[in-house]
Amino acid sequence: MLTPPAHADIRRQLKQRLLALPPRAFELFAGDLLIYIGLKHVAVTRYIGDGGIDAHGELVAESGFVRVPAGVQVKRHRHNVQRPDIDRFIGALGGQFHHGIFITTAGYAEQARAKAVSSPFVRIDTLDGDQVVALMVRHDLGIDAAARSSPILDEGYFLAFEAQASTGIALLRETPASYGSAAEEANATPARPEDDLISLQALSYELRMDAQTVRRNWIESGKLQPDVARSIGSRVAYFFRRDRIETIRQQFQRGEQPTTSAEWRQEFLDFVRSRNLTKSYKPVMLKSLLRVVNRNGEAKLDDIAQEFRQFYLDRAEQGQITEYSGALTRPHDANIYAIRQLLIKYPLDRFIIKQFIEYDPGTDIVRIAPILWNDLRFYELLDIHESLTQQIDYYY
Repeated sequence: MLTPPAHADIRRQLKQRLLALPPRAFELFAGDLLIYIGLKHVAVTRYIGDGGIDAHGELVAESGFVRVPAGVQVKRHRHNVQRPDIDRFIGALGGQFHHGIFITTAGYAEQARAKAVSSPFVRIDTLDGDQVVALMVRHDLGIDAAARSSPILDEGYFLAFEAQASTGIALLRETPASYGSAAEEANATPARPEDDLISLQALSYELRMDAQTVRRNWIESGKLQPDVARSIGSRVAYFFRRDRIETIRQQFQRGEQPTTSAEWRQEFLDFVRSRNLTKSYKPVMLKSLLRVVNRNGEAKLDDIAQEFRQFYLDRAEQGQITEYSGALTRPHDANIYAIRQLLIKYPLDRFIIKQFIEYDPGTDIVRIAPILWNDLRFYELLDIHESLTQQIDYYY
């Protein structure tokens, strides 16, 4: 018997809610989604009539030295994408882009997928509705993050796009494709900066910051002014012009965002060695992960939780302080389910926000980001272990 995907119900709800979004609201969602896909320097385009390129950006190699321009097509369909759709998209890419990304809320006919991977002129990556939803689940898009054990739909997430959709113009089209020629695509003009908006959640992800921290410390303090604020019941949804990302980064964050694997490794090492601790969870969690991780930098969350809990049980058996407050003051009373919830809420999310660690709720796998894991030396892992031990001693 086939095992159903984890949280199958929330995945169905997410897809249904996407299909229920008004066209302009879906466009705003799609603009956010490009950030989570990993596309850099995104620009949404608009021009007279419908065309094959909704947006473009760059796919950046781990070294930071190789950048591949990519054109993007986003289609909200209930029916599978067919071979002619891919043919027209390739034609629209022309000689301007050698890489294309086709995104749909539906699926792909077999011939459409075959054409996407066999074109001698351009490479086409295809994302279907299940993959879009999986990306949403991974990043808590449209999901109430406080209820990860039994995920529920975050209606406010979708209402924010719908509220903003009541103003502005349509950027990405979802009408039947009447693709422009390569020459027409080359003349496509960017959307006006005031129309190309991203949500606070997408901005925070791009900055590798916690959205609540950005809201509380930057926006509510008056340091950061959003371009749009929409009231959604008791909540306020903030949107920012996409072209402000780098300006905001330079204003509030020191240094450049890491691009090469060496820069990522150094930032990770600096973060790990930091002694800015309010609890012992961060160093204990990372030691637990390194103890059970496999050669691919992966581990089951349950295995990490077992190791994490054992650390505090051992301290309790030795008559040592386990924690100064919270559930782990009595580790014998904390079951694995409670430990999992604690880890997901903090400190695992700190590493996820920084993009040092990935967590896939569908497989329950925690993964050290490949750009880090593939570049970490053995002596650096030993140094990390020693540093974590020192942090724990320093905390207690």
